Amino acid sequence: MQPQVVGDRYELVGQIGAGGMGQVHEGFDRHLKRRIAVKFTQTSLDGDPDWTKRFFREAELMARLHHPGMPVIHDAGTVPGNPERPYLVMEYIEGITFGELLDRRGPLPVGVVATLGAQVAAVLSATHRNRVYHRDLKPSNLMLCADGTVKVVDFGLAVVLDTDMTRYTSTGQTLGTPAFMAPEQIEGRPVLPQTDLYALGLVLHELLTGDRVVSGSTPYAVWQNQVHLPSPDIREIRPEIPSDMAELIMSMLAKSPDQRPEDATTVHSVLLRHATELDALPEIDDLAGPAFLYAKAVGATGKSPGVPAGHVPAAVVGASVISVGAAPDVDISRGDLRRAVERARELADDSRYDPALHALETMVDVAVPVFGSRDADVVEARMQLAELRFEDGAYAAAAETYRGLVEDLTAERGPYDEQVMFCQRKLASCDVRLGDVVAALTRLRLLHRQMAVRYGEQDRRVIELANLIRNIEAA
Repeated sequence: MQPQVVGDRYELVGQIGAGGMGQVHEGFDRHLKRRIAVKFTQTSLDGDPDWTKRFFREAELMARLHHPGMPVIHDAGTVPGNPERPYLVMEYIEGITFGELLDRRGPLPVGVVATLGAQVAAVLSATHRNRVYHRDLKPSNLMLCADGTVKVVDFGLAVVLDTDMTRYTSTGQTLGTPAFMAPEQIEGRPVLPQTDLYALGLVLHELLTGDRVVSGSTPYAVWQNQVHLPSPDIREIRPEIPSDMAELIMSMLAKSPDQRPEDATTVHSVLLRHATELDALPEIDDLAGPAFLYAKAVGATGKSPGVPAGHVPAAVVGASVISVGAAPDVDISRGDLRRAVERARELADDSRYDPALHALETMVDVAVPVFGSRDADVVEARMQLAELRFEDGAYAAAAETYRGLVEDLTAERGPYDEQVMFCQRKLASCDVRLGDVVAALTRLRLLHRQMAVRYGEQDRRVIELANLIRNIEAA
């Protein structure tokens, strides 16, 4: 029998797994002579345009994000047929899942769990800053490789907040795994970074105890227990766990999101204190391999004073991006930033633009060095700052902010990102109000060509932009 080949180059070897949106096959790239993984949507969903759109949205998102703890996206396409079947080509990950590790070893040493958890938290920190939430974190979606690195796989249920705050949602199907779903996810409330932290808390608890935290005879019973039944106190089951790590895990399992840790970076920093090398696990047999050596060298650039050279926990493998280049010692949290944005909007609604702009400008100046200019929360604050400046008639200042957003977001997401195109349009509006109609038309015509390629000439947004260009030309 001839093997199935998709895209005229990807030979399918056999199915190796199934996730919330489809099946994953091991494959072979005939052009580059390498092993790959090929992911298809569930056959029952192939005819649903919403799911197809969601599938390719995943491809775009994952290709845009870069982290050593995430599989690399190589390609995407469709298999001809009626209907067509979309597929995604990814890096092939060789290792064992956390679930398989538990089956082999039972409850794991505290330091090992801290090391594994710190790496997962590092990946979540990278995805959450782009408002990408996994939403199906569980032992079978976490893989341990022989070099000690952890890979977070199957972002197929990732939730992304677009510029218009709409969400990609299910089409009448339950998304997620009941035993690892947060209460707000079960109840259909908004998904947050803390939703993933709840799932990670369940995973850490299970790695330490060997037992599933929430169970039930039916999926409905599991959902009810997730919402109402307190999690077993890890301190009573494993009293040797350091108090700060135990408190962290139990706080991650709080039923209310606002009682969980503020972000994945907080989780990472606590777990990293107790991370030890993974050579206690027979599955780790390449700690002198290239990945570990590279991470050890990178981690050495960010070591704290008093830490001996070369003493870098194995948790930096796959997580070193978060440890290196530590933020300045500034007392600011994401909650502070979000509250500042809300307060500035409230002041502006009362026509108090001066205090609103002053407070938000100060907060943005403090937040950028701490979280980075491209962090999702910082981008939201900068967008609000630009909007308030525009409303207040400070068009030159608004243009400067929108221009900076265009540069930063284009570098990370490309010119077709919706927020990039929104900022381009606002920047053109600033140009019009500043009297530079030529610059505005040049920008809008370029944007129109980009949007027409992206969405098609008949898309409502493309038509509205064409009308705007004609109105400016006529005026």
